[in-house]
Amino acid sequence: MLLSLFLILLTAAGSVPQPSLLDSVRQKSEEECVAVDYEFTATMSGVKTSGEGTVRIQGNSYHMSGNGLEIYCDSETTWMIDGSAKEVFVESAESQSAGYLANPALLLMNLEQEGKACQVNGDTLTLELDEGVLLEVKIKAMKAEGIKKTEAFRPPIDFDSSWIVTDLR
Repeated sequence: MLLSLFLILLTAAGSVPQPSLLDSVRQKSEEECVAVDYEFTATMSGVKTSGEGTVRIQGNSYHMSGNGLEIYCDSETTWMIDGSAKEVFVESAESQSAGYLANPALLLMNLEQEGKACQVNGDTLTLELDEGVLLEVKIKAMKAEGIKKTEAFRPPIDFDSSWIVTDLR
C-alpha cells in the first residue's frame, strides 16, 4: 500500500512541467542578483565564433565578463571595457547600439521580440536574429547572490589619462 502511494506521488510529480533553467534565471533576476555561467556560439555568414563568460543580472542592471571584455550597466549607463587595450566605451543604457548582443537582461526579457525564431530547450537558447545571425547560448550554472547595490553594476576602475575613453552620453 505504501509503495503504491509512493509510485502514484512520483508519477504525479513527474508529470508537472518543470520550469527551464532560462525561466528560472528570468524569474530570479527580477527578485535578486543572479550569476549565470554561460557558453555561446554565434554563426554569421558561415563564420562561427564561440566563447564563455559570466553575467550577473539584477533587473535591468548587469555585469558581464568573458573573452577579455567586461560590460557593466547600472540600468542608466553602460560601460564596455577592454582592459588589455585600456579602452572603454560609455553610453546611455537606453541608447545601446549593440542592443541584445551586449545586454543579457534585454535578451532574456525580450526573447520573443529579438529574433525571427527562438527556441528554448532546457538550458540552451537558440535564437535566429534578423541580421542572419544564429546565436546559441547554453547556461552552464546559475547561482542566486542576493540583492546587490547599484555600485556593484558600475566599473571599479578609475579611467585616468592612460585610458582611451569614448563617452557618448
